[in-house]
Amino acid sequence: MKNIFVYIGSRNKDSRLFRYTYQIIDFVRNNGNAVGNIDIYSPLNCNLHPSTGCKNCFQKGFCPNEESPNDDGELIKTKIEQADIVILASPVYSHNVSSDMKVLIDRLSYWAHIFKLAGKSGVIVTTAESNGAQFVADYLTKIMTYMGASIEHIVNFVNSEQDLAEMYAEEAAHKIIEICDDSYHVTPTSQQELTFQTLKLILLDYPRDHFEYRYWKDHGLFDCQSYEELVNKYVKV
Repeated sequence: MKNIFVYIGSRNKDSRLFRYTYQIIDFVRNNGNAVGNIDIYSPLNCNLHPSTGCKNCFQKGFCPNEESPNDDGELIKTKIEQADIVILASPVYSHNVSSDMKVLIDRLSYWAHIFKLAGKSGVIVTTAESNGAQFVADYLTKIMTYMGASIEHIVNFVNSEQDLAEMYAEEAAHKIIEICDDSYHVTPTSQQELTFQTLKLILLDYPRDHFEYRYWKDHGLFDCQSYEELVNKYVKV
């Protein structure tokens, strides 16, 4: 059984992004035999304060925003950590992700230094009126890849291709169901391997009390000879 985390970066519950994302998830929920918990979040049911640029997360491993009673950052991080599949869905706003999706990414940005998504599968969903979907998909792919995820599927719903939307949604759902099977394993990319080796050299010179150094040491990243070895440590068997 594999758990799924979904973040929809829109405040419009009547948007095509909500409709298509829920269409995909409903199909997965109704047809997937190996699907565990599915947690769906958006700005409508959780609150994330914008990053302040204090760098506390990089240096100490936690965000001061999470001390606020109306900030759900700690909850969101926990849900992502518990997930095997992470789905990020964003509308295209001026050839970029929505502001809410960017807040989520900013709050998780230090994960790119610790490969927090190692062993997890990533799925990307975008909606666009006419163009810009590929720009957003490429951006989300880059971010999730650097955080350690393996991008297994990308689906772009462009308004000019409405006649293909049903097919795209079904293809995405079938891929997620496939990923949920215990026999499915992610494959690291050459870019992830290069990034892992580069960060390893850099972080070995960090102060011993720095969060990133301690994380790598405590979680055995320094002991891994390759990123593939790290991924294999995190994959559930």
